[in-house]
Amino acid sequence: MSVVLPVDIYSPDQLSELVLELQDLAAQQRNIAARSKNNNESLTTSAELSQLLHQNNISPASVSALEALEKEIAAILSTAPTSHLLLAAMPTRAFKRQIIAWFRTEISPLALVTFAARSDIGGGAIVQAGSHVYDFSFRRLVIANKARIAEIAGV
Repeated sequence: MSVVLPVDIYSPDQLSELVLELQDLAAQQRNIAARSKNNNESLTTSAELSQLLHQNNISPASVSALEALEKEIAAILSTAPTSHLLLAAMPTRAFKRQIIAWFRTEISPLALVTFAARSDIGGGAIVQAGSHVYDFSFRRLVIANKARIAEIAGV
C-alpha cells in the first residue's frame, strides 16, 4: 500500500495523533467484531482520519487495513522529509494548503511541514530543512543593508 497524505495533514504532530487514533479505531473494531457478527455500530473519527481513510480507500471497519495504514503512517513519520517554516504571522488555511502542495510536488509526496510565527522577522520566511537554514526574512535584509535604511525611508 502506498499512502496518500491529504493536503490538510502536513505535520509530524498530526501524523502522531493519527497513529494513536488508528490504533484506537482498530481496537474498537476488534471489540465490536468480538461482541457480535452484526457489525452495524458506527464509530466516530476525527475529520483528519476520515479524510485520510477516504483518500486511501480504506474502510473504517477493516481492522487489517487500519493496522497496515497505522504501520505506514508510523514509517512515514520516521522517514519523511520535514521542513520548519518560521513566518511573521501564522498563515491562513488556504496559504498553508498552497505551501504544502508545493512541498508535496517539488520535494516529496510525503513531505511534512511545521509552521511557527515570530513577528520580529518582519516578513518573509525562515525555512529549516534538515540542518540547513534558509533566511528569507525582511529582518535579515534590513540588517544586511543598514546603510540604506535612511535612503529607503526618504530621510
